[in-house]
Amino acid sequence: MSDLTLQDDGKQLTTDVEGYELVIRYGWQGDDVMRVDFVGVPSALGGRGLGTKLVGKLVFKLVPVCGFARTQIDRHQDWKDVLA
Repeated sequence: MSDLTLQDDGKQLTTDVEGYELVIRYGWQGDDVMRVDFVGVPSALGGRGLGTKLVGKLVFKLVPVCGFARTQIDRHQDWKDVLA
């Protein structure tokens, strides 16, 4: 199986694996905090790490090439954990 490609409809992220739909339902708390309400992997696909891969798609690292972005991350110590 290759990397998961998610479709986003504004309320959930979905992907198809072997004819089964995997889903992450989400919402927002404020402008910048994503709330994960549900992660669903059909039992037929259980035990393959797909739920972990789904959640992993929400976690990413930044490489601040832009000088402004780099300066802001340097100024906010609590943001350091997002650096690649």
